[in-house]
Parts: sequence; C-alpha cells; structure tokens
Amino acid sequence: MRLRPVLAALTLAALPAMAAAQAVPCASLTDDQARLDCDVARAAAIAGRGEGLFGAPPEAWLRIVDTESASGAAYVYYVIEEGPYQMLEARSVPGASGTKGPACKLRTALPLDVAGRVKDAAAAISAAPPAAYGPREAVTMNPDGSRSIRLILDSHDIITRINAGDNVLNFSRLAGVEDAVTELNNLVIGVANFSGDWSCDAV
Repeated sequence: MRLRPVLAALTLAALPAMAAAQAVPCASLTDDQARLDCDVARAAAIAGRGEGLFGAPPEAWLRIVDTESASGAAYVYYVIEEGPYQMLEARSVPGASGTKGPACKLRTALPLDVAGRVKDAAAAISAAPPAAYGPREAVTMNPDGSRSIRLILDSHDIITRINAGDNVLNFSRLAGVEDAVTELNNLVIGVANFSGDWSCDAV
C-alpha cells in the first residue's frame, strides 16, 4: 500500500490552506546558518505537532522531517536501534491548525540490507559532514551549453538530524537534489512509502 496517494485524495480540497500554513520563508534569510536554524526550528515544530497527535517520540538516532508532501501533510521519520534491528517509526502530521485530515502512523523494521546502508550512509556523513544547508537553486542547461541558475525561495525542504555520539548534526536539503544527505533520506522514506503497515485516524 502506498500511503501518500491515498492522503492526496483525502485532503485535496485542503491543499491551498495547508500549503500556505506550512510555507516558512527560511530560504529568504540573510545567511546559511540563519536559514539552517530556521529550518531546524521548523522541523522541531512539526515534530511537536506529531507529539500532540501520537505522544512522545522514540529515542531515535536519526530523525528526518519532510516539511510538505503532495497531500499537504508533513512527515516525521524516526530510526531507532533496537537490539540487532533498525526500527522505523513514521508519523504523518496534518499541515494547518484546525484543518481536517488523516493522522497516520507506521512502525516497522527496516529490511536488513536497507538498515546496513542507512547506518553506513549516516556514518560516512558524520565522519566528513557536508554543508549543513544545501543550495536552493534550479540549474537549467541552455541550448548554447551555458547554465542558468535560479534561486528557489519557496522550497520543499527536508531536515535531517543525526545523533552521532556526543555530536548532533543537522542538515537541510531541497527535496530532489542529489547528495549524500538526500540519499540517506531517500533510503528511509522509500521504506515508508511502500510499507503496508500504516494505520490512520481522522483528526
């Protein structure tokens, strides 16, 4: 079962209000550290709304917050180490205060091969961290071989937090870019997207 198409159908009428409520102009701030701090606060607020719906979060070493999906909901993904397993707990969080929509929760074990790739990817990022705030640019190749670069201010952002021992690393990425942080995000989100273990309640 793929959850997001179902949510898109259920909440299509509420999309304009949800999108407006979720849009935060972090990308328009003056420097990358300020933009990152803004996105980290935005992710914490979304996770906090999830806590209001589902209770306290698990003790996760990896948290990924997708700030806006096609349905208008945000998604919070937690990866928890339990013995030999990497467990994934995911929550969908309706976007705008007062709007109606499904609140859904998933708990499942990451497949062993995916779990190994997630751990390896996170370890590589922790050992040599890339830029915390990724570029918000759309690059277009022109017919003459030159490139046009357009800054994206109203972006679909994914914020990643890795608890690496005594160090906590935060990253913010534009959805759809290609780098090590996005690859890590996609490994986790891909498992959630194709899981049949979601349970949903209307809120």
